[in-house]
Amino acid sequence: MNILAIDTATEACSAALLREDGQVFSEFEIAPRQHTRLLPQMMNRVLQASGISKSMISHCAFSNGPGAFTGIRIAAAQAQGVGLALGIPLVPVSTLAVLAQVCLNRYRCQQTLVALDARIQEIYWANYERDDQDGARLVGQERLSSVGDIEITGQVDCGAGHGWLEELRHGIDFPVYPDLLPDAGALLGLARTAIDQNAVVVASQVKINYLRNRVAEKAGGL
Repeated sequence: MNILAIDTATEACSAALLREDGQVFSEFEIAPRQHTRLLPQMMNRVLQASGISKSMISHCAFSNGPGAFTGIRIAAAQAQGVGLALGIPLVPVSTLAVLAQVCLNRYRCQQTLVALDARIQEIYWANYERDDQDGARLVGQERLSSVGDIEITGQVDCGAGHGWLEELRHGIDFPVYPDLLPDAGALLGLARTAIDQNAVVVASQVKINYLRNRVAEKAGGL
């Protein structure tokens, strides 16, 4: 498998490619409002660095939200275009799962509570734990909550994401890394697991995980 992964769900923009031999090629940049321009360039660079042709890409993975409204639509539309052009399956992965994987990769915690700022005093958040393959596994469900309604229960070793506002940090006894952002490099491992579990879709069935009002809209209707 040669897996292309892309993420534009936050202010970060990234692309990565997992070549069949296990080598990873990646690009990452924090660039608010520049995703439309940067993403195609990053995709071309990781493809060139890998030395494979575009026709050899077997899957395209993308973070499908929750996140910035425009950002997640950019990644979904780009992935849909790749899927249609190459006739390959797509692998949608939660942005919160990707953020959790970044945290688990960088810090040796076992349980992480990830949170993204949803604006208007609301937070996208979820608990993830490290599985036997060092992957991020969801515990419970992903949620959209008002800041004042979030209750931290159960085992948490660390927190990650810019949803960790100051009012959420009072009284906690574990480290928080609010500057961590999703990265397509971390998305690759989650995508490989999803492929093994046949959790893939065709381009015409792409949906976005908005969480807000639990509405999932087809990217094709953007």
